[in-house]
Amino acid sequence: MFSTFQPTGNNRRKRRKLSITRRYRSLRTPANYLVMNLAVADFIIMMEAPMFIYNSIHQGPALGSIGCTVYALMGALGGTVAIATLTAISIDRYNVVVYPLNPNRSTTKLKCYVLIAFTWAYGLLFASFPALEIGLSRYSAEGFLTACSFDYLDRTYKARVFMFVYFLFAWVLPFVIISYCYARILIAVINANAIQSSKSKNKTEVKLAGVVVGIIGLWFAAWTPYAVVAMMGVFGYEQYLTPLGSMIPAVFAKIAASIDPYFYAMNHPRFRQMLERMFCNRGADQGNSQYQTSHYTRGASRADDSDVVGGGGGGGGAGGENGSGGVATGASSSSARGIGRGRLVSVKGTPGGGMKALKKQLSNGDETSMEVSIEM
Repeated sequence: MFSTFQPTGNNRRKRRKLSITRRYRSLRTPANYLVMNLAVADFIIMMEAPMFIYNSIHQGPALGSIGCTVYALMGALGGTVAIATLTAISIDRYNVVVYPLNPNRSTTKLKCYVLIAFTWAYGLLFASFPALEIGLSRYSAEGFLTACSFDYLDRTYKARVFMFVYFLFAWVLPFVIISYCYARILIAVINANAIQSSKSKNKTEVKLAGVVVGIIGLWFAAWTPYAVVAMMGVFGYEQYLTPLGSMIPAVFAKIAASIDPYFYAMNHPRFRQMLERMFCNRGADQGNSQYQTSHYTRGASRADDSDVVGGGGGGGGAGGENGSGGVATGASSSSARGIGRGRLVSVKGTPGGGMKALKKQLSNGDETSMEVSIEM
């Protein structure tokens, strides 16, 4: 009389897709969207590699003027978008760490989408003019004629003005913003660590200082050779540019495009945890989605018995998916509970605990203020 329901293949696929969506929801944050945009820009830069290898085998621009324009357009678009995205990431991290309680400075998903659209409009603006050949520079072969880029040796007035403006908006301005943001992050963390023990304070500051130097140094090493070579051509020092010297900028830019995904994503603890869950614990996580609520409830109960505020792991920052959450506090109560998206955060009545919880709840990112400063 009663028949047992057998899920069809289509239903199984829908369930699996829903399970994956829930499992990796903590990674879908505005900060990670910017990192994904950076990965796309770096991928466009790396797509030049097959064309470069083909030209190197034939010892020249074997694909002709059209191939040279496509090659240079991909490099200019990907490079400019990557520079703009790195600048946006630094501004987002600056707002999260330095102004964690200011809602006007939080990066919502809408603001993130606007930032991403701006980076691509920014890149298309500077990359399209040379391709159109309307007098504002052009694309030509460089180095050993196996790569193509802006014609920084063009002596016309409009071309030189364009290259100088591009130098200001694609190197000087981003470098100043990135350096300022990460320097302020370092200062903010040093000031916040003043109340900690000497050993913990020094460890955090040294680690953060290394990350800041690495981020600024990587950006500087990637794009400064292009800036120097371009300005040498603009100001009439092209006699010092050799084919080998002209190829160095392209090599450094592609090396940076290869390192960026590791530095900004693979070096991120939560991203590594998700990769481990995806490839190492795949069989064990098949049925976890249907027990998600009870799992979070048990985790919250365990948190009530400890002095740790807002546990970490793969579950994300205290703000949940978007870094947002509510905090209920009472002046006379010894503990407060803030409800994030899908879990409870317990705060014991320790000195300064309420302020720490508030900062963790309102920090709009996928990490808390301290974690953001160290990881990114």
